[in-house]
Amino acid sequence: MLPPALLNIAELEHHATALRSANTAHIPGLLQTTDHAREIFRQVVPEFSRSDIELRVSHRLQRQALLDRNDPIPFSAVIHEAALRVPVGGPSAAKRQLEHLLEQSEREHITVQVIPFAIGAYPGSGQNIHYASGLMPQLDTVSLDQSHGPVLLDAEAQLEMYRILLDRMERVALEPSKSRDFIRDLIHDL
Repeated sequence: MLPPALLNIAELEHHATALRSANTAHIPGLLQTTDHAREIFRQVVPEFSRSDIELRVSHRLQRQALLDRNDPIPFSAVIHEAALRVPVGGPSAAKRQLEHLLEQSEREHITVQVIPFAIGAYPGSGQNIHYASGLMPQLDTVSLDQSHGPVLLDAEAQLEMYRILLDRMERVALEPSKSRDFIRDLIHDL
């Protein structure tokens, strides 16, 4: 059985008008391959059973369907180079993940921007942020990944801070075409 927090995330995404994500340690869940997601769930402490891992992987893949709807939701992801270089699941799985990410980044409604190591320190470094825009700003919600599960925030002051933080992260990241070139170079190096 999935924990309520994961169901809450899926519901937020389903009703969102746009999604923004910033990730420093992992590829955003909405852009993960099956192998990548499975390995991420294998590393959770305390360990999940095999059936719990498969349930979570299945749930993650079902969440990704919102990017394939007839009127797909706009999704912007800022991903730090560190998340791209970690060979989650081994070199061949990592290469497939990067190829999938590159393919997804070429879709009209998906924007992927990379923050390379060369940028140095930047606003929001070290945080994984998932921002769901509602039909009106008062319905916006931020999800922060924590070891114990997602934490949801919806107070206006918190939302404003995360909007500013995401804006700043997007400004320091490579533009989408240069980000795709960056990902291609990483694939070539594998």
